[in-house]
Amino acid sequence: MREDPRDRKDQCEVVEARHSEDSIGYVCERTAKQECDDCGAAICDLHAELCALCRKVFCGSCLFQHLKEPHAKPAVPILDEGIQKRSA
Repeated sequence: MREDPRDRKDQCEVVEARHSEDSIGYVCERTAKQECDDCGAAICDLHAELCALCRKVFCGSCLFQHLKEPHAKPAVPILDEGIQKRSA
């Protein structure tokens, strides 16, 4: 019995669709090199999306949802009001 290529564990799990009414879609045939940080799907480099704020990797749909969440702002030094700034 021949192995179905869709059953390979190293294959990207993203299903591409032409439009929202496309009920079948096409399975990406690329090799998965990363994993979505949210849903755990295996994703290829083409479908891997990086969040610029937290530097985590997501599939496209998870990144869309992830960006709706508030992120921690990068550390900014807090100046103490009691500290005098030096003049140049």
